[in-house]
Amino acid sequence: MYRVLIVDDDIATLYMLKRFKNWGQYGFFIAGEACDGKEALQKLAETRYELIITDIKMPGMDGIEFIQELRAQNLDICVILLSTHSDFQFAKQGIRFGVFEYMTKPLEESALSDILTRAKRFIDAKKEQEERINNLEKVYEEDNKAYYPGEHEKLIILQIINADTELENTANEAFAEICTLYDYDAAKVRVLANTLLFNIRTKIDERFPWLAKIEGTAAFSHIKELTGTEAIRLEFMARLGEMLEKVRKYQLNHPDSIIRKICQCVIDNIEKEINLEVIANEVHISRDYVGKLFKQKVECNFNDYVTKIKMEHAKYLIVSGDYKNYEISEKLGYKKTDYFSQLFKNYTGLTPMEYKKSNI
Repeated sequence: MYRVLIVDDDIATLYMLKRFKNWGQYGFFIAGEACDGKEALQKLAETRYELIITDIKMPGMDGIEFIQELRAQNLDICVILLSTHSDFQFAKQGIRFGVFEYMTKPLEESALSDILTRAKRFIDAKKEQEERINNLEKVYEEDNKAYYPGEHEKLIILQIINADTELENTANEAFAEICTLYDYDAAKVRVLANTLLFNIRTKIDERFPWLAKIEGTAAFSHIKELTGTEAIRLEFMARLGEMLEKVRKYQLNHPDSIIRKICQCVIDNIEKEINLEVIANEVHISRDYVGKLFKQKVECNFNDYVTKIKMEHAKYLIVSGDYKNYEISEKLGYKKTDYFSQLFKNYTGLTPMEYKKSNI
């Protein structure tokens, strides 16, 4: 029996869904309820569900934001979207995010029965496919112990940390070695490439643990099944490129140890008041020298760097859906919300609200 989570604040809809007597006949049972997306995410963190039935319009985190967060967290769960006829444009948006189906309110038992029948077949097929892949990957993982490119892993990590221009060559060499070892068997290559990426990502996160304060900690996303080793190579390179870009963006690769310490200090204190005086006390050099050194080495004004870090953190807070605009402004140390909004628009080209909508 598959577990169902219902996400809706509409009492009439909840009553109809709970009154429906044939859940068991279709292989489901209602295991949880939530009044909005935020509460639903909390329940998903505690319990596994195979099917989610969610409304679009809810207080707090609405259905579209909830679905977006599911995808951001790589939670691959079958979702049925509830909507009124007037919400059809939102329903189409949900379909673009990969929802299984949508139903219009008021709900009809015949329509619910039909969708549950198809949802059961879909989830069954997905489970069977996952089992086959898991069984194959167990076999491949045993092979990987013998073939794992440990020396390439160490070199790639070092080159990412130092933003070394040789990274692309090293990564291509590592991937070519994997392909040769497995005679270009795409399934085996994908498994080993995922293992390599996961280990590199884990070590980079360990090296820069404070980055989670800026952008949050996204779950590792495996390279999905792709056609051919070239498609896998492109995705492999793209993932490494994302790690490299993050290091460059925050100046984490800077060869000057004082500059690295200044950058780390800014990130560590992102939700506190940050100025040259605070940094000077941390690195034990004069305030004026900190500003001059930073400008000389980074080719960026210190205050501009602080603003950049705060705006990157603001992006994460906005998309998380946990805070209102004024709360984000306060968290980042801006007393006036309008001033924060203007800074954010200058940095991203969008207001906080526009940025949130563009990431739904």
